[in-house]
Amino acid sequence: MVALTKSTTQFLAWTASKGIETPLDLNERSDGSRYTTANVDVDCSPPFLSSTADILQVPISACITSDSLDGLAERLAYERNVESKSDYAPYINVLPTLEGNSYLASLPRFWDSKRLERVSDGGQLERRMMNDERKDLDQWALACVDSRANYLGDGMYALTPFLDMINHDASVQTRARVEKDKGFAGPGDILRLQSGKKYAKGSEVFISYGNLSNLDTLVDYGFVSDQNPFNTETIAVRMMGQQPFLLNVYADGSIDAGSKATLRYYLASPEELEIFSSIEKGSGLGILSKPLSDRNELDVQSFIASTIDEALFETKEGTAETKADALIHMYLSARAQQFESALERIQKQFPGIEY
Repeated sequence: MVALTKSTTQFLAWTASKGIETPLDLNERSDGSRYTTANVDVDCSPPFLSSTADILQVPISACITSDSLDGLAERLAYERNVESKSDYAPYINVLPTLEGNSYLASLPRFWDSKRLERVSDGGQLERRMMNDERKDLDQWALACVDSRANYLGDGMYALTPFLDMINHDASVQTRARVEKDKGFAGPGDILRLQSGKKYAKGSEVFISYGNLSNLDTLVDYGFVSDQNPFNTETIAVRMMGQQPFLLNVYADGSIDAGSKATLRYYLASPEELEIFSSIEKGSGLGILSKPLSDRNELDVQSFIASTIDEALFETKEGTAETKADALIHMYLSARAQQFESALERIQKQFPGIEY
């Protein structure tokens, strides 16, 4: 922890003037990153019954809001461009920039082509970035929104000052709710945030940003975890004469039901396919939710194992080649670990399976 910068001190004064209340302190590290700690003992453990368990209360009037994420990016860009005339200037002044060691500058969307080429994840990151790309929006504002926005309900999104400076822990149960204004010259609608964990005074406080995969956190936040209970790794599967699909490997090594159903159909024998011509239209997917036969299921699991093994080989090669790049190395290491878990699971269920 280092002394707070002038801009952070001004931001905290602004939050107080806006009616933002919290039992948390905002701290800074030497690299410019921020984190929050409890300034009193805080008991926010479930079932979230007491308002005293709030770790943050923010009037909606203190938030930058819009009815879409694109609109929120446009609003943020506007507020930045009017500089000191913006009522949100003290907040915008503490948002990360695209310069120096800021985490925004380290997001994959701002990497050069050479660094992107080192990510041997079967095109998973590339597909995500192509899907998310919005060249018509201010790239700084879009990156801020992607990494900091929260959903308020009723079709509204917000950039919520102070909330977006609390770090992520996937294991922490988190609850947010908007308390509607009751009138009588009250403060207006208020966002209340609770983190489902007890915190001793001085300890860092976390919330969960959601059930995010490592790809999600890498793309929008610039970090990954090697112990992410919500991680999903995907492999693009292409079979001759069939529609391509994505095979999903979950954190516990299990495979998504949709992939297995697709493969049961693709690998079915002519006799097994006759089942679909003899059943009522629309009920075929129900049949595919379970093995069609021992032979078919062994072929399905063998194909899955072979596909994962091939992806694992590529991932391990990338892991070995990226030891000097800590972020990519951790991303690929976690992917490899998940594939190994999936193979162990298949081998345990089907001893002696060949692939």
